[in-house]
Amino acid sequence: MKQFKKLIFFVILISSFNAFAQKAYLLKQDYPPGKKYSYTISSDQIINQKVDGKELSYIQNVGTDYIFDIAALKGVDKNIKVTYRRLTIKSVGMGNELILDSDKDEVGKMNPFSGLRNASFSMVLAPNGAIKSVSGTDKMVDSIASKMTKDTTQLKQIKLSLEKQFNAEVIRQTMESSFRMFADKPVKIGESWIVNTKVQITMPIETATTYTLKEVKDNVATLSIKGNLVSKGDFDSMGSKMQTDLKGMNVGDAQIDIRTGVILSSHTRIELYGKMKAVNQDIDFDMEGINKITGKEIN
Repeated sequence: MKQFKKLIFFVILISSFNAFAQKAYLLKQDYPPGKKYSYTISSDQIINQKVDGKELSYIQNVGTDYIFDIAALKGVDKNIKVTYRRLTIKSVGMGNELILDSDKDEVGKMNPFSGLRNASFSMVLAPNGAIKSVSGTDKMVDSIASKMTKDTTQLKQIKLSLEKQFNAEVIRQTMESSFRMFADKPVKIGESWIVNTKVQITMPIETATTYTLKEVKDNVATLSIKGNLVSKGDFDSMGSKMQTDLKGMNVGDAQIDIRTGVILSSHTRIELYGKMKAVNQDIDFDMEGINKITGKEIN
């Protein structure tokens, strides 16, 4: 009888272990309405180019701070008001240095990003991190431009320039490339899924990224990141037509709060290399970079 009871105990114990090992987690965006979150997204890049035997190198750092105000539900989606809090750009190379900071104004000098402070738009975010729509960019561009100049001629040119960087589609692609990393179904530890994204801020870049659930501890899921990048196509750069034929990879990890889907942190190393062409001029291109995301609740 004792042996029989021991056998039952071990069977129950083994079944419990198997059930735990097979537990599946539904990783999704599930921000509670009424909450606010801050996100900081940064990109550090080292870019090397070789043109007609001449080597050119420069370093670029871009950082953006956002506030996500979870406004309302739209079925399983969320309507989110996104507010820019700060944008910084630093570019150093070829004997030149460019530093722009939306928070720093200099007497007698126009800060092209000062109007971005507290500018906002709205987006509809799906549970898997896909951005279904973006609205309010026209009003945002008008607001930014009006804070940059009162000259009507300059205002028109500035608005045209801003619309290339802050139109609805560019913002949608940019946000989706950062926040779409969730599976469309529950996953177990060790399981993987693929997310495809496309961005064309300057050059076109398509990414196929494989995410793998490594572990879940204290309501935080850790994902490993590994993917392939391809840039092949035409784009405009400072009024010149460019062509790219580049490929590369991204490798890193991310930590997600499984209760809300907040991306607590993400760290990804990126490589992109190959050929570019401008006005029948061949360019050898090589870029290494680090992309980071940090997020937290602020109320």
